[in-house]
Amino acid sequence: MRKFFNWFSSAFAILFAIPSFFILISWNALPGETLYGVKTELEDIALAVTIRTPLASTFSLNFTERRFSEATKLLGKKGSTVGYTLLVAEARQTQNIIVDQKDTKKAEELVIKIEEYQARIEEKKVALTSQPTAILPPQIETKTPSSSSVSESTPVKTAEPTQSPSVNVVIEDLEETNQELEEIKEEIKRQLPPQASERARENREEHERDNPRQH
Repeated sequence: MRKFFNWFSSAFAILFAIPSFFILISWNALPGETLYGVKTELEDIALAVTIRTPLASTFSLNFTERRFSEATKLLGKKGSTVGYTLLVAEARQTQNIIVDQKDTKKAEELVIKIEEYQARIEEKKVALTSQPTAILPPQIETKTPSSSSVSESTPVKTAEPTQSPSVNVVIEDLEETNQELEEIKEEIKRQLPPQASERARENREEHERDNPRQH
């Protein structure tokens, strides 16, 4: 009996260790990276297992927070706004789960989160107009060897320059993101009792008073 118990414990530990391993190695993956698919697949599994329980809305809110964090990092690292598109999609999925479960408390939390995201995005837009290099990654310059360093017959290999995204394009994408987030917020107000969104606003204002933003 003890032998069987030891075998069962070992098997369970190995089975549990496999998903834990993938969670750890994919945790910091960003959109476009190899392990990002593993990360989102694990999230989908967690939602599928808990979809009929209150845990689903909790998980989905956490995943929405992840998407915002990824979007911020991706913009600074690669100048890409793809992360913000994924943020909107995740926020939409969270909205659907919360509305299906009629979870007004989680609805309040989502509204608060959306307003925080909108405020942070507005800050990015202001920073981009005044000092874009503080937000976007620098453009990689291609160096061409001088004629004295190579002969005319020597083939010269130059790296393809990576173009920094247009500041105006990034700002337009951020504006579109905020508009779509606003639509989600307004839909939540229509789909759930009005007091949910009102309480969310009051909670947000109280939170801002108690925790003033550090500049």
